Amino acid sequence: MKPKQFQIFLATAFFCILDLFFVATKNDELRFFSKPFIIPCIAGIYVFSIEKNKINWKKDIILLGLTASWIGDILLQFDSLFIPGLLSFLLAHIFYIRFLIYTKSENASFFKLRPVMLIAVLAYLIELMNLLWPHLGAMKIPVLTYGITISVMLSCAMWQYQKLEAKTSLFLIIGAAFFVASDSILAINKFKTHFEFSGILIMTTYIIAQLFIVLGAIRYRTTQ
Repeated sequence: MKPKQFQIFLATAFFCILDLFFVATKNDELRFFSKPFIIPCIAGIYVFSIEKNKINWKKDIILLGLTASWIGDILLQFDSLFIPGLLSFLLAHIFYIRFLIYTKSENASFFKLRPVMLIAVLAYLIELMNLLWPHLGAMKIPVLTYGITISVMLSCAMWQYQKLEAKTSLFLIIGAAFFVASDSILAINKFKTHFEFSGILIMTTYIIAQLFIVLGAIRYRTTQ
């Protein structure tokens, strides 16, 4: 590991632990000094792990997804900006879907060979919506749209199984699955039942999700 990579990993760990500490101690105001730095650090891991001449700073789809996520993180610090925050993360998922759809491999037959996985994702979406629907009120359409989008993102990540190199696909699937878990916990906590330690669960799964998506993207970009 290069010195800059090690330093950015340390910075990522520091801000993640700090933010989780503030969540656990219910110091929401202090999270302005921790949460906004997590995604830039994860983006730094991506940047310093790939040769600079292979990154298009204006068009790199992973960096665009991370940027949208970072904006969403900041917006969701304010209850009054929940809808703009939701839209930012919707955009982030669309960027990740775009990345996953266009990964290159000679074997791209997942959707024909593994319908059971797609059925499982659809069943999860239906069950989640069934759980939330009576509590959504005016948020029914936005939440349904978001739910469909994250389900597509998870399906596209599963498509990487036996399409890409084993560890690359595993990282991407783990990242997508944890993202769906984080969003699902957030939705249940916000719209149905508030439960203890929800903040810790939401942030822990979110951090794991972004890290593994980035680690999968790094392996893809450096091994193709």
